[in-house]
This record gives sequence, C-alpha cells and structure tokens, in this order.
Amino acid sequence: SSSLKKNTSSSSIPNSAHETARALSALHRLNVSFFQYNDDARSTKLLDLYFDSKAKLIHSLLDQLSGSSGNNAGSGSANNTSNNAEDGNKEPLIMGQNNGSEDATDVAEKIISKIVLILQHDIILYPYQIFMLRKYKLISTTTIGEGKDNLGQDSALVEDVMNTLPSFDHAKVKTKASKFLAAHLPLIRSKVKTVLVGIAGTTASRLGSIRQSLYDKTDGTACLASLSSEGLCTWDEAVQNVVDLKMITTALDGLSTAATSTDKSMDNTTASTSTFSSAPSQRKFSLWSTLFSNTFSSLVHSILSTSFHSVHRQVVATLRASLLNAPSFTDILPHEAYRNTLRIASDLDAALEKVSDDAHELLVHAEEREESERRLRQSLYVQTCEIMGRLLNELRRMLVAVGTDGEGNNTKDDEDATKELIVGRLCYLLKFRLTSLPKLLDPKSSPAVLSRSGSKIGMITVEELQSAFEIADVDDDGLINFEEAMEAMNGAFSGTQFHGAEMVRDTMLLTSGADDKTPSNVGARSTPKNLTLSELTLLSARGLRHDVSGPGSSLGTIQRTLDNIVGSCFSRWATAALSSNTKSCSSLVAQFMTVSSTASDAEWTRLNKYNTTSEEDLINEEISQVLEGDASTPKVQIGTVSSFITSYLISVAALLNKSISPSDSLPPFPSSEYASAMGIENSKESITMVDTLRSCLLKESLSSLSNMLRTNVLETDSDGDDTEISKLHKFGPSASTQLLLDIKFISHCFFERNKYTLADEPSSDFIMNAKDILRDAEVKVIAHMNESGGDVEGALPVFELRYADVYLSCSMFLSSLLGEDDGSSSSSFNKENFEDNYGQNEHPYLVHNPLPSSRRFTLLPIQAEQSVKELQLIRNLEKERAEKAEAEKLTGASAAANAVSSSIGYFSAFLKKK
Repeated sequence: SSSLKKNTSSSSIPNSAHETARALSALHRLNVSFFQYNDDARSTKLLDLYFDSKAKLIHSLLDQLSGSSGNNAGSGSANNTSNNAEDGNKEPLIMGQNNGSEDATDVAEKIISKIVLILQHDIILYPYQIFMLRKYKLISTTTIGEGKDNLGQDSALVEDVMNTLPSFDHAKVKTKASKFLAAHLPLIRSKVKTVLVGIAGTTASRLGSIRQSLYDKTDGTACLASLSSEGLCTWDEAVQNVVDLKMITTALDGLSTAATSTDKSMDNTTASTSTFSSAPSQRKFSLWSTLFSNTFSSLVHSILSTSFHSVHRQVVATLRASLLNAPSFTDILPHEAYRNTLRIASDLDAALEKVSDDAHELLVHAEEREESERRLRQSLYVQTCEIMGRLLNELRRMLVAVGTDGEGNNTKDDEDATKELIVGRLCYLLKFRLTSLPKLLDPKSSPAVLSRSGSKIGMITVEELQSAFEIADVDDDGLINFEEAMEAMNGAFSGTQFHGAEMVRDTMLLTSGADDKTPSNVGARSTPKNLTLSELTLLSARGLRHDVSGPGSSLGTIQRTLDNIVGSCFSRWATAALSSNTKSCSSLVAQFMTVSSTASDAEWTRLNKYNTTSEEDLINEEISQVLEGDASTPKVQIGTVSSFITSYLISVAALLNKSISPSDSLPPFPSSEYASAMGIENSKESITMVDTLRSCLLKESLSSLSNMLRTNVLETDSDGDDTEISKLHKFGPSASTQLLLDIKFISHCFFERNKYTLADEPSSDFIMNAKDILRDAEVKVIAHMNESGGDVEGALPVFELRYADVYLSCSMFLSSLLGEDDGSSSSSFNKENFEDNYGQNEHPYLVHNPLPSSRRFTLLPIQAEQSVKELQLIRNLEKERAEKAEAEKLTGASAAANAVSSSIGYFSAFLKKK
C-alpha cells in the first residue's frame, strides 16, 4: 500500500501510469494473502486497496490544507515535507521545489492543485486506462535516434505489466470510482471553500489568480488537451466510462440542501445543476463546475459582504470623528463643513467604485464570463441596496439621539444643531455625488430580473412589504423597532424560501452582535433601534421586486430617503439656529400686546414718538380744543413696521449669509440626463444648497411668526366669570393700526415679496396653515378697528408705503432671503393725497438695533507710520503749553477778584451789625 501511495502521489510526473500499474502488479504478485482468492476476488481486493490508498492520500492533503490556512505556513510546509519523506516520496509537494518562503496562500493553492491532479489522473484517467483499456502510454527516456526500436520495447513492457494483473469488471470499476467521487467531492468542496473564504478575507487580490489557475488546471483548453494527448483515449471518454453522474448528483444534492439560506438566496442555481457544464440532455462531468465554479460564485456574496461592511464601518467612523471634533453650529464655518462632507461623500463613492471594479477583475472569469458576471451583478445590486439601507438608517438614527439625565429620564438637546448641519450637508451631497449607484443599481441586475433566466424563486412586491409594515406599525408613526421588523419580514416572506427575520439580522449586522459593538453612543447618548419602510425596502432587496424606475425603484427609494433626511436635518438646524432670535421676538411681541392693552391711545402715541411736537405744545393744543368746544377725532398716526419684526427678518437673512459658502450656489448636477440617471424625480429643477437652507429658514421664520400671532392675537383671555374676551378689546386705534400693519407686512413679505418657494407644493399643509393664521389674525384686528371707528380702507394704501420703506432700507439684507425686488411689490402711490388725513408727509425712520458683524475674518491692526506718531506728539506738546498758559492767566485773575471780594466782605460785615 505504501508503495502504491508512493508511486501515485505525484500524478503529474512522467510515466506515473506505468508506476501505478507496476505497483498494482507488485501487490498482486507479492502479497501472499491474495493467493487464497480467485481472480475476481483479487481484482476486487486490488480495487479496494487502490482507492483506499487514494482516500488516505486525499485526507492527508486535506489535513495539510487545513494547516496551511493557519498563521504559520512555514511550519506547515516543513511538516508536509517531513511527512512526504516518511512516506518515501522524494518529490516536491507540487511541481517545483518548496523553498520555504511561500506564504499560506501559495501553499494552499499548491495543495488544491495536487488534489485536482489526483482526481484527474488517479481516480478517472488511470483507472480507465489500466482497469478497462488495459493499456497506457509509456514515454521513452532514450535518445531520439533509438525511438523506433524503443516504441516496440515500450509497448511490450506495458503489455508484460498488464498481463500480470487480473481482469477487472468495468461496472465495478465505475462503481468504485463513482463512490469515491461521491464521498470525497463534497468533502473537498467544503474544505476548499473554507480555505478560499480565508484567502478572500485576508488577501482578496490573490483570489482571482487562484481562480484562473484552478480553471486552467481543470477545464482549461491546455489541460484538456494534455489529458487527451496520450492518444489512447480522450478525457471525455474516460469521464463517460468511469463516472456515474446519477450517483454524484445525489451526493452533491445532499450537500446543497445543507447550504445556508444566504447562499441559496444569492445563487439560484443548485450544486447539482452546476456540476455539469451543459444542458441536462448533454450532461458532462466537470471538476471545475463540481468543485470550484459554484464555490467561487457563492464566495462572491461573502467577499462583497465583507467589503461592503468595511466600507460602511469606515464611512460611519469618519462621520463620527467629524462630529466629535466639530465646533458648535454657531462657530462652524460653512466652507469647512462643505469640505468635510464632500470628502466623506467622495470617499464613499470611490470605495463603492473600487469594490465594483475589484469584484469584476477578480470574480468575473474569462471562460465563464456570462454566468459569473450575471451572479456578480446580482450580488452587487443586493449588497449596494443593503449598504445604502444600513447607512441611511444609521444617519437617520443619529439625528434622534437622546441622552439621559441624572434620574434616567430621556432628554434631547434642541439647541445644538451641529450634527443636523453636518449630516444634512452629507446627505445632500450623497444625492448627487454617488456616481457609482446607477451602475451598481442597474434594474437589469436585480434578482427579480436575473432569476427569470434561471430557476424562478418566490419574491414579493413592495406593496406586500408595505402591508406587512403597516400591520407592524401599531402607532402609525412610520417607524418599527427591530423585533417588529423581524415579525413583519417573516409575515411578508412567508411561503418563500427567504427567512425574513434572518434577512434583518444579516443586513443590520445583528447576528454577529456588530450593532451592539458599533459605537453608536456619543457621550451619554443612544440611538433608537428602528426602521422605516424605505430602509426596509432596501434591506430586503434580495427577495423584493423593485420597480424599474421611479420612486419605487432602488435608486428612487434612496433619493426619497435622502430627501427626507435632508429636510429633517435642516428644519431642526433652522429651529435651533433661530431659537434665540425667536425667543427675543416673541418676548417683544408679548410686550407690545401688554403695553397696547394698558396704555391709552394718546399715551401709546407718545411712547412710540409718533408726534414731532413737544409735550407742552400738545398740552396747549388739548386745552384750546376743550375751550373752543372742538371734539373732533384726533388723527391716527401710522408708523413704520415694528422694529422687532424687521430685526427678526434681518437676523434670518444674516444667518443665511453666514451659513453658506460660494460652493453652495453651484448647481448640484451638470445636466438633466445626469439627474435622471441618479434617480432624481425633478431633474429639470436644480435645487442648490443655498435654496435648501433658504427654504428651511423661511419655513421656520414663517412658522415662528405665525405661532406668535396665534398665541398673542387669536387666543383669548378669560375674566373672573370664565368669560372669554379678546386680547384686543383694550387696544386703541393707533395700536390696532400698528398691529394690522405688522400682520399684513408678514403676509406681504412671505407670499408676495418672496421670490422663492416655501415648500415643494404651494398647497401644502404648512403653507395653508400659516395663511389661515395670518388671515384669521388680520380679520380679527380689522373687526376690532371697525368696532372702534378706525379707518381701515384709508390706512391700507399707506401700508404699502411702509412696506416699500422697509424693503428699500433693508434691501441689502433681505434680498438674499427674499430675492431681488423687481419693484412690483411697492406701489406708485402718491403720498400727498393722504397728508391731511394721516399726518405729516414725513414718517418716522426705521430704527434698527445693532447687529453682530457677519464678516468672516477679523480685521488685522495696521502699524502707524513714524511720521504720524511724531505729528501727534508735537500736537500734544503744543496743546499742553496752551493749556498751561491759560491756567496761569486764570490764576492771576482769580487772585485780583479775591482781593476785591474780601474788601467788599469787610464793609458788608458792618452793615449786618447795624
């Protein structure tokens, strides 16, 4: 047996068939135990010994293969060399001397190649030649001139060796070889897959070369020609006569049923169908298809999963580091935020592109291009959907992070909007900068499309997934936790081969505990573990039929989710950034309402300095009116828009100017075709970052002003009898007119003067709600003015002049927020016609509170010239001399005056005594 193992352990050396036959002949002749059997029993015993020796050799190589996958490949090579020396085999491990400097990957590749050679020669080719044909080719080692005589001698030598062997039953040979393959092919495939997974996880660049090498040694043209070059038989003839396809198919089917559900879902073809290189009617056994083709195809998903997980971890880690080191949102510079988020988005796009390129280079096989590329495109599609769903879920959950106070209660800090600003900018760039997504998410690469050419698998639609999601969403907030998501996925994928709960665990990295280990806590904050329908749609891409285009496609789902995150981020940022201005304006509005309710109309007019005459003139005028009996109604003074309203709007414009950089004004995409390819719905409208920030600030300011009016104007007070009374019942005509002016100015400013859109749709709920509040407040003030005898119709034209005054004096600030004024908002109204009824032609000027400087850089001090310093010194000396001379003059004059006064005082003393 050891002799047989020695002579057949290196099947690639010359005359190995001859050495095998000689070893079998020696066993047949010299083994005494064979003498008690007849020829049939002897042939059976020889077959058993032959295939048992091959089994031991295979297991020995598999053990070496397991050892080569360890960290110490050098010791494994030394052990292998010593083992071969003990067996008496002086040949190298595989074709070439092992110099001891090869790594574990090289050793593993050589061992796998040796196993392939044993299966080809010792299990299929040599048994067919020796046991069935009873002839093999002996290569002569003599010189060329003696070749003709040696041919006859070689043939005679082969015939002499074969005559010493008993005859073998062809059926038994086929059965023995097929049972050997059925028993060892699944084992070899499993072991090889384990080793290849390790190679792919550490040195993925070698996987492509290993695949090509193994293909060349199994189904390569040169390999098949070499196997058939001996002239006795072809490789196909040997396979057809030695291999029982049914027996091997049964064994491999048993292996495929033990595969994991992930491998099944990613590879629609079973192991049995991939065992043969042609259609079922023309089945042909192939070692490549049996051992490596399906193995490498299943490795595609594992390799891509590892790569995409690495990309996800890198992006999230970079983002968290940026958030940790970022200053507060009041100090952060817009160009720095743009640069950092652009770097993250560009790195993500480059990483996705690199994964795709490397996968095509390493995993698309030249000889199996159509099949391998189909599987690769499908896996890239699924993995891209999963990484984007996981990343979008992570970004959304960052925004709703909550902390805990000392008592363990959940708290949320609304004042710090740094996270919202950075995440919002990142998501905005992800919409347009991920240029690799259209290629990776090609609808033709989806599992639903590619499965039509193979075996049809059960897949669900987005509507079915939505129904399951709505059932799990009990509180109708559009969010379900991970446990509810698993239950919903199990219900949605019931009746299919997919396991919904396992799909959620795999895609959200819950199985390995990665979600718990991920540093999702920043400080004392934690992120809620929940999912939206859009995120779940991306995470279940392997079993879901996405639409080809539109919002229901994978690209459309990503764009829609990014839009939601961008809107949420900048809405919260606008609320936090304007919180101090909103509080100040709200307090001033409340103060205005209190003063207007407690002061008389004359007092309110004097407090607001609407009259230019002095207080004494006002008293004299009032006395004369009483003496003359003139009880005419005093003129109503119409001032300008309240300073706190104007100051609030200027603060909003200053915040917008402070928060943008020049890059934010550039179009996000170069053409509408580019936008359509990225899955953007409104590809003809270019919404820049400036437009996005402006829209959020306009919405927040309009919402804040509307809430102020609703609280201070529309809400009612209650007296002691629980009777609701209006807050305007004590307002005088001037205060009511001022309040109406402010309300109509807010409405005019946002809905007439504003040149930009406030929302995606003019009829949105937000716009309608704000208009309703402004209209109700306006109607209520007008009704109070009519009851108190105010002239509303006469005041409205003057309001237009007041609007124009604000727009004219604040155009430098408001133009960036509301757009350039084309003059249509101001009226060509003649002020002289209203001079008699509404006071003087000149109205009070706007008084603006000082605003903080919005300059980006502080001014550096400039060193004064030497000549300027000398002039200042001379001027100071002359001034000191003049002051000293003046002081001396005053001193002399005061001495004389004191003398006179002292003499006068002397005489006055005598007068007092009398």
